[in-house]
Amino acid sequence: MSIESATPRLGPEGLEFLGQCVVVTGAGSGIGRETALAFAERGARVALLDIARGDLDATRQRATGEGHVALECDVSRPSSVVNVFSHIGDVLGPIDVLVNNAGINPPVGSSLDVDEAYYDRVMGTNIKGLFFCAQAAIRAMVPRKSGTIVNLASVSGLVGWGGSAVYSASKGGVLALTKALAIEVAPHAVRVNAVAPGSVRTPMVENNLRRLEDRDEAWARTADLHPLGRVAEPREVTEAILFLASPRSSFVTGSVLTVDGGFTAQ
Repeated sequence: MSIESATPRLGPEGLEFLGQCVVVTGAGSGIGRETALAFAERGARVALLDIARGDLDATRQRATGEGHVALECDVSRPSSVVNVFSHIGDVLGPIDVLVNNAGINPPVGSSLDVDEAYYDRVMGTNIKGLFFCAQAAIRAMVPRKSGTIVNLASVSGLVGWGGSAVYSASKGGVLALTKALAIEVAPHAVRVNAVAPGSVRTPMVENNLRRLEDRDEAWARTADLHPLGRVAEPREVTEAILFLASPRSSFVTGSVLTVDGGFTAQ
């Protein structure tokens, strides 16, 4: 295969995803919402997936361009994933990009407080859901020998995070799964990478901080953990996702891009 045939071409300036079908899970808020809107701005037809209908509709209303669909999906249920991805293929055509963003991190004080229901809920969304979404996308990408998957991991999967053992384990699994899938589908010209953010100002993190007496102080302490002295905004993580999904990263696969303000450099 020549370099020219193996390297996807960039679209028009500012519209590098023009006409592409992009699926974003967890598109109702936070990083998922920002990412879905960014792909729409760049010409993509976006399938917005989330378990919360109201959040989905809010994202859809803000998306520029035409051809987007908002679909309820519980990624922890493989049957839901299969049905939704089949519908996406019928409505939007073959999938070009999957952003596996759906994830949860319910607050828990200690590993000793974790019960089976909590464990299954976190793993069901963060690992099981991510795997079956990737599987559904790969089924569509391999025959076309084209496609890109970006998985959302976390620095918690790289270094661990006290009080979030199950979440850390799930995100460590995302990193391992990313590398394994990348090797498996590389012969079919499909790329799989991951983004590992540090702390990000999202509704999920905000909800976890609500149980604390002084949220402002909690945000400040969290910011101090990062050498840059602040937490990330969702858009900053989105920029990394866009890079990994675009032809600008055409020789990148099986990699993890940390967006953590220097957290893991310490």
